[in-house]
Amino acid sequence: MRRISRVVIGGLFGYLPHDIALRIEEPTILTGPNGVGKTNVLMLIRAALKLDVRALLGLPFTQLDIYFDDNQQLSVTRTRAGEAPTRISIFAKRGDRNLRNKFESTDEDLDDPGDVPSWIDRVSDNRWFDARTGSVINSRMVERRYGIKLGKLPRDRFEAYPEILACINGLEPILIDTKRLDTIAAELQSRAYVGDTAQRSDPTRIQQYINQIRAQVEEARRASVVATQSADLSFASRALAAAHARVNEANLHKRYNMIVDQYEDLSQNGLAIGEAPMAFPENTTPTIRRILNVFLDDWENRLEPLRPVNSKLELLRRILDGKLAVTGKKTKVTERGTLQFVGPGANLIHVSKLSSGEQHLVALFAMLLFSAGPASIVLIDEPEISLHAAWKHSFLDDISEVARLADLQVLLATHSSGIINGRWDLTEELAYMPATATESSDTKSSEDTEEEFE
Repeated sequence: MRRISRVVIGGLFGYLPHDIALRIEEPTILTGPNGVGKTNVLMLIRAALKLDVRALLGLPFTQLDIYFDDNQQLSVTRTRAGEAPTRISIFAKRGDRNLRNKFESTDEDLDDPGDVPSWIDRVSDNRWFDARTGSVINSRMVERRYGIKLGKLPRDRFEAYPEILACINGLEPILIDTKRLDTIAAELQSRAYVGDTAQRSDPTRIQQYINQIRAQVEEARRASVVATQSADLSFASRALAAAHARVNEANLHKRYNMIVDQYEDLSQNGLAIGEAPMAFPENTTPTIRRILNVFLDDWENRLEPLRPVNSKLELLRRILDGKLAVTGKKTKVTERGTLQFVGPGANLIHVSKLSSGEQHLVALFAMLLFSAGPASIVLIDEPEISLHAAWKHSFLDDISEVARLADLQVLLATHSSGIINGRWDLTEELAYMPATATESSDTKSSEDTEEEFE
């Protein structure tokens, strides 16, 4: 999968330059004093990879260059001269060659987002958080509910710029602003009583992440059923085709034990399909071994669709259970794939009743494992918020393991030495080193960039 190898920013706040090398296999940690722009760096990367022109126009920078490990580059310039509108220019490069596919826009070109109420906040291209209800709704619902027109989604504006779209293809940025991670009051106003009936509002983000776990479990179970049905239809012909095969009993027994162990692991996470494999025969014949070998082929095919989601569930539960154990709580997964929390005395605890720190971990790791797509670039701002000191020390190991399993690249910004936990080799310090006056002006001309295209 493609990765970002370097990010170079000029004129941040009008005067700060930053040059950041990103790790490919491990997280990269941004450090530095307050005021050097760690949060803005994360926001800039997200806005550029989302092609969010509105966000880019509103951020304080003059130049952004994102370099990828496949020798491609995405460049963004932001210029403002006198009373002229602020202008954003975006273009792609491959190696040393500029692609003649340049997008330009000013704040006057943007669609009017309408009179969006103050309690509605955009959280992604097509998702908005309604603070009054604690629910996440899509753009169509915002338009219908409040009678406004939001205009085109950011990426729709780039349909005529295939080189730019190709440059960011497959790279989905996920910005996690920990201060606003939807974990506290997980179901704000979740129950509104009408007579004797409890009406639940739309699920908030943390509940959506948990719902996504169940959806992936159900999908894996369906795929397993399809594999089972296909195997049943062809069992007889495959058994006859193996009529003269030679099967070693010791190897067959070892394979059988491995499949039984896998089945039991799957059972712990609500993923087992059908009955457990029958007991291994005490005495076998060549015919029995041939038939059993075909039978085990079918079991492996049945379990195969379940293994990826099981690996993610095992990791999620191991991380959460390790943190919850001190208060006597633990996780469980129902047969339907619902993640639940159990307290002392085996009583169920709703996710909204967990502490803010516990909800923080549930939301963060459930989202990364079950909602983030492969090759996503995860941008985390101040993960230390709401975390116990011991949890901070284990955070880097936890996020690294999640990133490896889910195929993510991680860039996080922190003030906490507990989060860094001695891994200073992963840090990139943003220093306060103002650029020269000619480099720092927010009215810098784009002539140099223009010459590259001539």
